[in-house]
Amino acid sequence: MTPAPVIDRETIDMLRAMDAIPQEDELLLELIDDFLFYSADLVNAIKRCSQTRVDHELAAQSHSLKGASLNIGALALFEVCDAIETLARERELSLMTHWLTALDGAYEKTTVVLIELRSRASRGENIDDLLG
Repeated sequence: MTPAPVIDRETIDMLRAMDAIPQEDELLLELIDDFLFYSADLVNAIKRCSQTRVDHELAAQSHSLKGASLNIGALALFEVCDAIETLARERELSLMTHWLTALDGAYEKTTVVLIELRSRASRGENIDDLLG
């Protein structure tokens, strides 16, 4: 199985095409800013819920981050959140340590790429090498 890209090219292309002013990337920049602002709280909530064993809240927080990840094209993070949500809904928390470690790694990679993507896009620079 091929690992999911950190950031999906098709999603970013779609977001850029939806922008009201072509070549400005205003929508893309706003979505990246929103993701970076809110996602850290979701990651922390997921970790907190996994420690307190509140399965339904863990599933809900994972679902929220999963949706936000998909909206911005963060496919690797989406896959991790999907696994955590599924385990929480099935109350199979024995594998949670593995997935929380994967969450940390995927989230770090995602934020690093999004910060660089945002920086380059705001200056009108090429971002192709950042996309999978």
